[in-house]
Order: sequence, then C-alpha cells, then structure tokens
Amino acid sequence: MNRSDGDTTRNSGRSARVKIDSVSIKGFRCLADVSIDLDDYAAFIGANGAGKSSVLYALDWFFNNGRLSESDVHGHVDGEPLPDDARIEVSVTLTDLSLHDRELLGQYGRGERAEFRKTWHLRDGKTKVVGNARQGPGFAEVRAMSRVGEFRPAYEALRGLLTDLPDLGKQASKQEIEAALAEWERDADHRSDLVAVSDADANHMFGINGPNVIKDCLRFILIPAATNIASQIGESGRGSALTQLIGAVMADASARAQAEWLAENADTIAGLKSKVKASIESSTGIQAHRINARLASLVPNATVTLTPEVPDWTPKAEPTVTTTVTVDGVSNDVSRQGHGVQRAVMISMFQALVPDEELTRGLHAPIDGEEAVDGERRLANALEALPSIVVCIEEPEIYQHPVRARSFARTLTELSGQNNVQVIVATHSPYFVRPEQFASLRRFTLVDGVTSTAQATVASVAQQTALDPDKINTAVERMLPTEFSEGFFSDAVVLVEGPTDRVIIEATAALLGTNLDARGTSVLDAEGKTSLNVSNAILTALGVPTYIVLDGDALGARRKHPKDAAKRAQVDASHKQATEKAVAWLPTSKAVCGTLPFNYGDSTVVTDRFTIWNDDIEEELGAWESFSAQASACGAPVEARANKHQLAYKTAALAADPADLPLNLRSLVEVITRFSH
Repeated sequence: MNRSDGDTTRNSGRSARVKIDSVSIKGFRCLADVSIDLDDYAAFIGANGAGKSSVLYALDWFFNNGRLSESDVHGHVDGEPLPDDARIEVSVTLTDLSLHDRELLGQYGRGERAEFRKTWHLRDGKTKVVGNARQGPGFAEVRAMSRVGEFRPAYEALRGLLTDLPDLGKQASKQEIEAALAEWERDADHRSDLVAVSDADANHMFGINGPNVIKDCLRFILIPAATNIASQIGESGRGSALTQLIGAVMADASARAQAEWLAENADTIAGLKSKVKASIESSTGIQAHRINARLASLVPNATVTLTPEVPDWTPKAEPTVTTTVTVDGVSNDVSRQGHGVQRAVMISMFQALVPDEELTRGLHAPIDGEEAVDGERRLANALEALPSIVVCIEEPEIYQHPVRARSFARTLTELSGQNNVQVIVATHSPYFVRPEQFASLRRFTLVDGVTSTAQATVASVAQQTALDPDKINTAVERMLPTEFSEGFFSDAVVLVEGPTDRVIIEATAALLGTNLDARGTSVLDAEGKTSLNVSNAILTALGVPTYIVLDGDALGARRKHPKDAAKRAQVDASHKQATEKAVAWLPTSKAVCGTLPFNYGDSTVVTDRFTIWNDDIEEELGAWESFSAQASACGAPVEARANKHQLAYKTAALAADPADLPLNLRSLVEVITRFSH
C-alpha cells in the first residue's frame, strides 16, 4: 500500500488526498529522536513502554494543539532539573497534495511535499510552527519587514527585477504589498521562478495565530486505549471522536439549511431552528442507516439511533448528536451498554462516518428549483473539499472477542483503502498484522531509555535471503496472521523446524526453572528447514533477536531406507545439500558446546546464535534416559518420531529427571535463557 508522490489516482478514480508521508519526533517522552515513514495503513508494535503510543500522542499534539508539560520532555525525572534548552519537536511531511490542498496550503503546498515543524520550548512554554515554503525571489525578506520605510522601497526594488509586479503607488500599505506578492506567486507562469524558503513562519496554518487551515486539509482523530468510550461516541462534545468524525457533515448540513432559510426569509428568525433540525435529521438519518447496516454483522438485534438536538437559535448555532443503542428492542444511552457493544458501535461509526463519496452525495441532494448543472457543480466542489482523515487507534483490540477483533482489522484495512483515509494503530494483537500490511509494520524497541524503530519489506527480505520476491510474498501470505505473528511482539524468538522441538525446548526450560513466556521469548515452528531462512530474515529485519535450531539430518537416510543403499545415498545427498545450504546463511557465532565450523555429519554443536543437531531432537532425546522412560510410559516412545506425541513429550519432559539431561539439551536451554535476557 505504498503511495507515490504527487497527485495519484486510487480506488474510485478521484485524485488522492493529502496524507502523512513521514514523521520525525525529538524529545517527546521516550522518543529521543525517531523518524518513521507511514503508509496508508501503519501498525506500530513492540513492548509496553517502547514508544508506540507516544508517536500517536505526539501527532495529536502536532495537529490538535494539546497541552504539554515538563513530564512530556524526554529524560524527565521527578525532582531533577532538565536542561535550559529542553524542547519537544515534531516534524511532519505531507504528500499526495491535490489542487484543493495546494490552494489551502498556499506557499507551503507549491512543492511535491509540504513540510512543517512544530516546536515547544520548556523554558517559556511557547509553541512555534515553521514550514518549508516556496515564495517569489526576495519575497520572504519583504514580508518580514514591518516598517514603512523598509517594505515600500524593498517592494519597488523587487519591481525592478520582476516587471510584472503591479505598481501600487508611493503610499502602498503592507497589506496591499502582501496581496500583490501572493497574486504573483499564484500565477502558474511564475512557478519555475519560486524559491525554497526553509523555516517560514507557519503558526497561522495551525490555529495559533488564526484559523486552523491544516484541519481543512487533514483531520487527525485519536482514540486512546483508556478512553471513556461513551464520551467519545455518545455525545458530540468538543474533542470527542464523534465530533471529529462527523463535525464537517453536521456543519455543512447546518450551514446549507441556514443559507437556504435566510435567503427565503430574511425577517423570520423563528423558522430557522426547525429548518436546521430538519437538515440535521436528514444527515443523521443517512448516518444511522449506514451504521446499522454494518452493526448488524457485529451485534445481532442491535440498532443505533442518532438524535439531533438543536439549541435556541443564535448566529453560531452548534447542533449536537446523542447516540442511543437498541439491543433486542431495549433502548439505552450508549454509556449504559457494555464495553463490547460500545466498541462495536464505534467500529460501525468508523466504517460509516468517514466522509466519502457515497456520504457526500447523500448530503448534497438537489435543492428545489436548482438547475442540474448547478447541483453537479455544488456536489463536485463538496467532493473536492473533503478533508483527509487520519484515524489513530491505541490498542484497537481492547474489549474485542477474537472474531470481532479480526472483523475490526478488516474494517480498518478497508478504511485505509479509501482515497482520503489513513489508519495508524498501536497494537499488541497479531490480528491487526495482515499479509497485505506486512510492509506497514513498524516495530518499536526501547533500549537504555531510547526508542528505535525497524521495518521489513518483501524487497529487503528478498535481498537478505537472495530468494525470489514471489517466494517471500508466498511465505508472508502463509505465515500471517498465524502463530508466527507472535514473533513480531516477542522480545526474542527461537526458530525451530518442527513442533517437537518447540514442545521439548519449552518444557525442558520449565524443568530447569526458566519460563520462556515470562521472559518474552517465543519458540516458533517454521514448519521445515527451507522456511527458516525467510522467517529469520523477517524477524531480524524487524529487530527481533532470533535464535535458530536446525536439524543436521545426518541419520535420516539410514533410518528411512536401512536396506536400500541406492535410495539411502539419494536421500543422504538431498539432506546434505539442504543442511549445507542452511548452514551457509547462519550468523557468525561462538561455539558453547561442540566445535565449529559445522559440516554435514558432524556432532551436535550449540553456539550463542544457533544450534545444529547432528540428526534431530529425537536423537538427542534418546540419550535422556529418564525422559525416554516417561515417554514410553505415556505411549509415545522416542523412536516412533510421531508429531502426534507432542502432549506426551511435554508431559514426559516435565516429569523427567534433570540430573540425566544430556549436555547438548542443557546447553541449548542455558544459551536461550541468556540470549533472551
């Protein structure tokens, strides 16, 4: 789902709208200095406290002008002073600018990308926004002048260089001069003459010194994990998710109703309230229908009612919406429903309330007496003016049963496929890591109080493994979302060839007093030797420490064909080739038990990065007398080598005597324990 620069066409055929291309954060909470590229869908994963949510809150501050405090500064420790120059800095690069976006962004939207940097200084608590603009040559200097004796002569000097600047006379005001400069810059014939101006004042674009222009281009919506869900969807109060999602819809419906009524009845103020309410009811009726169509698949026999409430008329009437949920015929305010139902309603709202072409057409029905061409023009303008929506959800899996979590993941995938929607989730659930979103994974790691991020792509994995990209794609499709996805969320991973290795390693570690789960270590079955390389490359690219356990298969041919020398030689050659191919990509390591380098047929070697059995783990277990006795008592003799005996093997390992545990197995568990620490 990677985007290309410039105006592109996606899905419905309309031009794409502005998106966040990348974000850089410095000095915010655990984020000392982090830069992240974003796709239409981005999934932030990693341990608690690694900084996933901090990125969401930093972006929320950037777009929505929240409050910061000393505790938000990186390195803050209660009772200890911070440096005098301590500050928080968030830089955002926007791309896919449409013509409408460029008009709104003005001088900041004349390039392929729009770049803004917002800074908060602890010393004085002041916030400043700058952007990389494109202006006429020398225009920035004139705009920075405040004295008449400076800007008038400077403007005349510019006219000597740019003869098509208008003559404003000797008494031109600063406002007239700035208007003339802006008009010159808007002329397409002058585009090639514009020059880049770094760090141009952009406070006015973010509502600091004027209206928040950025919100007309892009709306950032954050749903925190610990939020009171009812407050977010039950009432359209200031700052609620409902307000942010349908605020534009309500405002547009209200404004149209007022404009129509004032044109018809300039002296009849009393009729305005009913007209506004009728318009709002029409728009919320459409929304309720759309929400209920989707809610039915999540909570059977449940419906949502959106009830408009219009206050007594004032020149700035602000309609509100309350949400009532009916389940099995019983209606209650959303706050009185369970968290699962509340989340289901929110899921449906995400699907239905994001402004799209269907919704916009429904809200711009023909007006009585309006010419068809005028109606189409009005609709086209409304479609072009739709803002982009960035939906950020912290832990979308909370309050969700697995089936609904998977459904929500699909919902968010569908949302991110719309032209004007971008989705970012901070999650601990593999359900939100789907195959088509593999490249959108961003794994966060916190080491010594500093956060870093990593990602993997099919191209990077293919380059590392020297495998065909199609094979990588096939592996990703097969492995996500399955047990393998657990590795993305682990502090360390032990990759093995089969289920027997997994069961024995986990049980033997427990027998020796090590709980691998508690240490954040997952033992994952790669389902064969050929998949180990791809699995390791994916995890390594994402920054997951990975330990490999490999079968040497030295005795497999003799075991399978004890009496057929020809077949034995053929199988032995195949095993030798596969083992040598696997050994070739293993990382440089230090032997702990056994010797390196390893050649096919050598004795088992345990290193600090991998283990290679001489044959397989069953051969090693055969030397563990107390285990063999327990396994046989469970009806699962080691020599049978049956995967169906996993439970019996686990039971036997936990009941075995650690005193006669073979050195190779003991060394492996000890190394893994140190590796995952």
